[in-house]
Amino acid sequence: MKSKHTLSMLFIMLLFIQSTYSQVGKDLVELDEIVLSIPFGQTLGKSVIKVDKINLNDVNPIIKQYISKSISRLPGVSIITTGPGIAKPSVRGLSFNRVLVYDQGVRLENQQWGEEHGIGISSSGVESVEVVKGPLYVLYGSDAMGGVVYVQPESYNSSEGISIDYTGVYNSNYNGLTNNLGLSGKSDNFSYMLRADVIDNGEFSTPDGEIENTWFTQNNLKAGIAYETDNFKSDLRFSLTNSEIGIPHMDEEHDDHGDDDHDEHEDEDHDDHDEEAHYQELSHSTLTWKNTFDMGNNHILDVVLGQQLNTRKEFGVHEDEEHDDDHGDEDHEEEEHDDHDEEGHEEGEAELNMELETKSADIRLTMPQSENLNLVIGTNLLSQENKNFGHEELIPDSEMSDFGLFALSQIKINESSQALIGLRYDSRSISSEKASNDFSSFNGSFGLKKEFSNSTLRLNLSSGFRAPNLIELFAEGVHHGSFQYKRGNINLSAETSIQTDFSFQINNDDSLISFDLFYNSINDYIYLSPGSEFEGEYRVYNYLQQNAKLYGGEIHLNKQTRFDWLKYYSSLEYIFGESSDGVALPFISPLTFNQVFNIDFGSNYSLEIDFIAKAKQSRVSLFEEETDGYSVLNLSGNWMTSLLGNDLNIFWSIDNVFDKEYYDHLSRLKTVGILEMGRNISVGLKYNF
Repeated sequence: MKSKHTLSMLFIMLLFIQSTYSQVGKDLVELDEIVLSIPFGQTLGKSVIKVDKINLNDVNPIIKQYISKSISRLPGVSIITTGPGIAKPSVRGLSFNRVLVYDQGVRLENQQWGEEHGIGISSSGVESVEVVKGPLYVLYGSDAMGGVVYVQPESYNSSEGISIDYTGVYNSNYNGLTNNLGLSGKSDNFSYMLRADVIDNGEFSTPDGEIENTWFTQNNLKAGIAYETDNFKSDLRFSLTNSEIGIPHMDEEHDDHGDDDHDEHEDEDHDDHDEEAHYQELSHSTLTWKNTFDMGNNHILDVVLGQQLNTRKEFGVHEDEEHDDDHGDEDHEEEEHDDHDEEGHEEGEAELNMELETKSADIRLTMPQSENLNLVIGTNLLSQENKNFGHEELIPDSEMSDFGLFALSQIKINESSQALIGLRYDSRSISSEKASNDFSSFNGSFGLKKEFSNSTLRLNLSSGFRAPNLIELFAEGVHHGSFQYKRGNINLSAETSIQTDFSFQINNDDSLISFDLFYNSINDYIYLSPGSEFEGEYRVYNYLQQNAKLYGGEIHLNKQTRFDWLKYYSSLEYIFGESSDGVALPFISPLTFNQVFNIDFGSNYSLEIDFIAKAKQSRVSLFEEETDGYSVLNLSGNWMTSLLGNDLNIFWSIDNVFDKEYYDHLSRLKTVGILEMGRNISVGLKYNF
């Protein structure tokens, strides 16, 4: 039955190719754009590894409000959501600590295992986002098992003078308002930028009504200064993001997609974000200093130093203050009450208060050996410390240190063929009051690219490695964001994987079509399993391990029609994931089809029609629910004009045009019967002073 299902999906993909390839014809993808996530300064078309890139300056500012939403159009990329403003990327079925996010030249470390908050990067001040699907372990180390989301900050001004821009967006569904103001300039060898962003979103509404305590606010500040000469460049950047996020009520005992649980709590007043409301407060600062030295003979040395500080607090009434649950152990509850009383619990004080400090150093030397051989060697160093200051503790005080050493070589075989060979060694040491763990791994990758007259074939084989994170090893307590009592496992081994990627791309005069397949075998896959035990009112979830596999593919087509004013983009993707005992892996997106039409009314106005259809997902893990298939229509438009001699961009969008009721399989809120957001009308403008 499984084989028939798989063959059916592949047959659909082949039909999709046959039906669209007869129409293909202008290359709509800028294949001459430089890839930043991979060394050697190659373009998208010349890179041995398949890379997808989105230039956010070319995206409707409403769509690019959140990075995850912007990249979700890429085939093979989905988002795990908790309401409209909270999203985590999922690449080919892998997410959280299995997808590495790279920002300001360093790997993002913001307690990314947390389900109930986003990636914590404001899309303002971001120039482009690249996505590498599949292990890029050789360059980035642990956590890059599923892929890399590479966020490139905005470039400095290339010409003398000062420029100022303002962007404002209003979203009707959740009464959301976003304001962004940026300033940048250049004087002689110095360049600088300063950008501030404020987001204030109320509770969002489904077609059934408003969902309480789903508000979201975020303040973001970014600054940078750079100095550049002919053979040296120094770039110092700082970003600070402060967020407050309401946590809606989630009941683990809720089994049906209904409104009973929501109705029970309608009498709770969360409008003023009062002390009784359950919410989290997040703060993340990143300071990076990148220095690039031209060593002569095309040898380039990059040194990036980084420091990140992440604080995470949870406020609100927790189970030990107001619940008397039959599932709990009375002696345990009394002991918790005593401990909290002795500590002098004050009203409005954070129940959970965690601080994560990360220091890193990344050194890379690019050494072109000849026209036929490029080589890069480097090392990654990371030191991390987690501290607790709240009444409750999910992860104990702990420390982690990483060391990585890598080499990557690109070989030109002939005029049409290239190979990419990489090796890497990693070690990770984690210690806490509970235990100490050491992990190490030696892995490699091999890639081959072959160009034909109008097509490109890529084949990549890579191993991956991911050491267990702090929560998987040491968790012992309630994670209120997911409403689970999580229990870590200090005996966990590191995950290892082997992934094979096949990509075939055809370029014609007015089209591009790509056919991608992958197979990923993961040993000792770490997963969260619900148990029969309860702590208070919360079910205990345990971290376990088992081998797993994922496979599937994507097809996408960019097409310029015979009408100059019409082009379209089509994509189809399928992912299958299961453990060795045949149980489905969690958060696997169903078969997905996306159709986008772009209509240009002259050079100043454009309209986009975006149609998304997802099939029913009946293959679910132990703690997931099935979801029915659905289709949604979104519209958006841009009008470019001028005001007082300066550029003015007015834009709008209508999401979920027909106010359709549906559950997305990657929504964490579907478990408690909370539908996806209903119709949302957004308007905004961008003005360059």
